[in-house]
Amino acid sequence: MIQLKSHDRARAERWAARFEAERERTRTVAPDELLGVRHIGSTAVPELAAKPVVDVLAVYADKSAMRAAARALAADGCVRKRDDPDWQVLNRSDEETVVLHLRPRAADTWRDQLVFRELLRDSARARAAYERAERAAAAAHPGDVDAYTGAKESTIEELTERAYRDGYDERLPEFA
Repeated sequence: MIQLKSHDRARAERWAARFEAERERTRTVAPDELLGVRHIGSTAVPELAAKPVVDVLAVYADKSAMRAAARALAADGCVRKRDDPDWQVLNRSDEETVVLHLRPRAADTWRDQLVFRELLRDSARARAAYERAERAAAAAHPGDVDAYTGAKESTIEELTERAYRDGYDERLPEFA
């Protein structure tokens, strides 16, 4: 059952701590050619309701390094959920679920995730639009995460396009 939780102070602190723990674990378990680890998804956006799932983005120098990292993280207890050339997804479910999104630097999709997050952090209107889409998707697809995600896709695409138009890509980290 998909349930959105308010982004209250206690949850925000717990989600931030969970992200930091996962960032350190990723740096320890899969450090080779790791360029950066960022908190993404709704739990990374203050004032936005969220599923209690912490999304973590790890960017690697290339596809080979990303795939090696996915193998190392799987050996450390993560469950592989997606195995694509430009996107490895792993889950860890301890006290709260963490979803690790591994991307190679050359894949532009990591940029999309970060500009989207930055727009939501800055704009109350964008947060409200996205939260409406989240709530509608959760109501329409309470037991189907894939359908829930698909139902939000057009809103995510529109807001991501807006973020690029508004120059949010200029805020992104440089992964040398």
